[in-house]
Amino acid sequence: MAATLAIESCYANFGESLHVSQKAKDIREITLNAEKIQNHIKWYYFSILPELQKFENPKLTPHAFKDKVWFEAQKAIIESLKLGAIFSGQWPHGSFVMSGGVTCDPLNSDIVGAKNCLNSVITFCETHLYGMELAEFLSLDCALQIMANNASLHHGVERMMQNGFDSFGRSYDRFLALGESFLYESASKCFKTNVVMADVRHASESLENSFFDKSDQGYTYSKSALYKKNYCEVGPLARLMIAKDPLIRDMHRRFKDSTLTRVVARVAECAHLLRRTQQLLESLNIKEASYVKPKSSMNNFTSEGVGVVEASRGSLIHKIIVTNGLIKEYDIITPTVWNLGNGTIENPSITQKAILGLPSIEKADFIFKSFDVCSVCTTQ
Repeated sequence: MAATLAIESCYANFGESLHVSQKAKDIREITLNAEKIQNHIKWYYFSILPELQKFENPKLTPHAFKDKVWFEAQKAIIESLKLGAIFSGQWPHGSFVMSGGVTCDPLNSDIVGAKNCLNSVITFCETHLYGMELAEFLSLDCALQIMANNASLHHGVERMMQNGFDSFGRSYDRFLALGESFLYESASKCFKTNVVMADVRHASESLENSFFDKSDQGYTYSKSALYKKNYCEVGPLARLMIAKDPLIRDMHRRFKDSTLTRVVARVAECAHLLRRTQQLLESLNIKEASYVKPKSSMNNFTSEGVGVVEASRGSLIHKIIVTNGLIKEYDIITPTVWNLGNGTIENPSITQKAILGLPSIEKADFIFKSFDVCSVCTTQ
């Protein structure tokens, strides 16, 4: 999707602003939301909770993580993927997005099927993850309220506090979201609690401390992403801090940008995504055009563009330069590059700062996983 937005940006800079119907925009958002929802559930149930159980009993066997709720979580993940695949045709790497719209043209029966999939996921989250109805969870404005039942989020928060993660894992308290989202009005940054507008043009990369650096001081294949020369955290916590979400703002007031706040923010964003997707499916106008063909030919196309998407882990940026219809340069900044980075002792990256000075490798490992870093995408 970021690649398509980058190409559409090329068209705009070339002089043709493509018309993308509201239907196509909504379908793009629905599939992106479905991807985020399954990712958030999978991360919490298959990464965060098992790791927390290990703190209680380091000798747990893999069978210990095969409780009934894990199987129910897997079913919810499958339903979320089915929801996305109704429109994208496949998962992962759906190829349904193209410049000018989308390739799918859903029927009423497809919308009914998508709603059924979504309702299954909502039922799982209300029953097991939140322990309350979606509307009630989204009305919470106090951190203590999430402890009012016996749901999975309650258990996770309780175990994180028992292991000190309400104070461990703090970083710079600087947040960034450069892509569009229903959660906030425009691309923004948030330093502590102060939210101001941001611009992708101020995002830059650095090869310092990487193996590509000519100083021979490199220790990683990962580059760094900076905003006005500052490391900034991206992802669900950043998005909800910028959106001034009452629950997450209260978590931040109590626990700052700790691991606890970061984990709860991602689980909370899942609720927002579920409600938003409900609204999109209800209002989707299938009579609109799915695709409007560009008027300009790309054969003699010379332009450049930027596409930004708020992916599960944060701001994903694609930059492209096209000369005479051929791609001359293509650059990608992944969310993990923002969060992982490759800082120094004097100026550590977001994740590095979060794990410095911890009492054990096990706690550092958990905090590292709370960022859900994808080193494969980073080093590609």
